Amino acid sequence: MTTSAVTDPPASQSKTFSAAWRDLVRGFHQHELWLQLGWQDIKQRYRRSTLGPLWITIATGVMALALGLLYSMLFQIPLADFLPHVTVGLIMWGFISGCIKDGAEIFIDNEGLIKQLPSALSVHVYRLVWRQALFLAHNLVIWAVLMMIFPRPLGWDLLLAIPAMALLILNGVWVTMFFGIVATRYRDVAPLLEAMVQLLFYVTPIVWTTQTLKEQG
Repeated sequence: MTTSAVTDPPASQSKTFSAAWRDLVRGFHQHELWLQLGWQDIKQRYRRSTLGPLWITIATGVMALALGLLYSMLFQIPLADFLPHVTVGLIMWGFISGCIKDGAEIFIDNEGLIKQLPSALSVHVYRLVWRQALFLAHNLVIWAVLMMIFPRPLGWDLLLAIPAMALLILNGVWVTMFFGIVATRYRDVAPLLEAMVQLLFYVTPIVWTTQTLKEQG
């Protein structure tokens, strides 16, 4: 009896992880569904807009320019050096914060669709990450424009951005699923994450660099 009591929990956990993995695999194989849903989300958001998804790029560009101008003057850093730094940080942070904040609401917002659509739960996770990846792709246009305005030599190390992006997206999947599950069980988690993400923005090296901290210190 003692042996059974000890071995039962691991077996139960094993079944849980196995079911979760099967759902992830099944959801990934339903890529046509979540690719279409993610793209539809963007079109729905800007359905009656003249510029459409270009507003994604415009909003991020204006924010990057405002932060770049302000903090470059505060820290006495040349705009040509600081603005690309802020822009890249803002683009990446947009993806990360979107996965966290929107991920916390992913299962709650799609409750009706989950009940009606016979698909894997992870479809909605992939859908959100795909949508955030599209936002990120739109915003990379800003970086390309900055490279033309403030040209600088680009080495082979730029290719490291490819595996870095893949790793970022992969982490976006588990982050979205984790906070989605937790926030569905505990509804106070979503507003808490909203506040935490806003706070974390200022403690991450987006509007500052380690060099500026050393100089200010």
